[in-house]
Amino acid sequence: MKQEEPAGSKTPSDELEEQRDEQLMNDISQELELLENSQKPDENPEWDGSESELVADDDAEEYEIPETGIKISYSLTSKEMYQCLYHSRMYKTKGSRAVFQSIVFGLAALAFFLTYWMTDSPYHPQNLFFGILCLVMIAVIWLVPRLHMKSLARIMANGKTIEAEIYPTHIDIGRDDGAWRIELDGSAEIAEFDSIIMIYTDNDRSFAIPERVIEPEVYNEIKAILLSGTMPEEEE
Repeated sequence: MKQEEPAGSKTPSDELEEQRDEQLMNDISQELELLENSQKPDENPEWDGSESELVADDDAEEYEIPETGIKISYSLTSKEMYQCLYHSRMYKTKGSRAVFQSIVFGLAALAFFLTYWMTDSPYHPQNLFFGILCLVMIAVIWLVPRLHMKSLARIMANGKTIEAEIYPTHIDIGRDDGAWRIELDGSAEIAEFDSIIMIYTDNDRSFAIPERVIEPEVYNEIKAILLSGTMPEEEE
């Protein structure tokens, strides 16, 4: 007859199973602890002395490829200076405008003279006066500006050297305190006359380059730069 085991007593197989369960729980706990430690960042990493920060790229232009310019140096003759003054918009009464005004004054003078000669009364000297005055105005329109510009050209053509550097985007003229710049962004106008290239800025300044001072090797390049960065002069 089989003897019954007292209640609450454990068999060897039960104890072995409990040990396995306990070992399994310990292994699981260790794995969880290792996993948690591997995901936690280092609170005091080793410092290598470097610093990092986000800054604006204020010096970006320093790293751009510099533009290549063409330097020219020359002096204007009195004849070239006169042509520059004539085309410098110093006088508004020139070209088609001068022709139009001359025609108006000429017709007015003719009308005054006809009135004076065809009037029976001898007391109309004012018609003769105004007729003569109209002829004087025609002379003023054509002669006075030219005489003044010729005199001014002789004074300004004093052999002073003009230096300029032509870049694809601008022209630097002069140096030190007298230096100024023309932007070749389409805002300036260009004209060609008597083998002179004249550029007009939007602030009533002008710059002239005689074609004789441009070397043949760079002539086409300079012309291409100037024409691409300016607009043709508007006819008056």
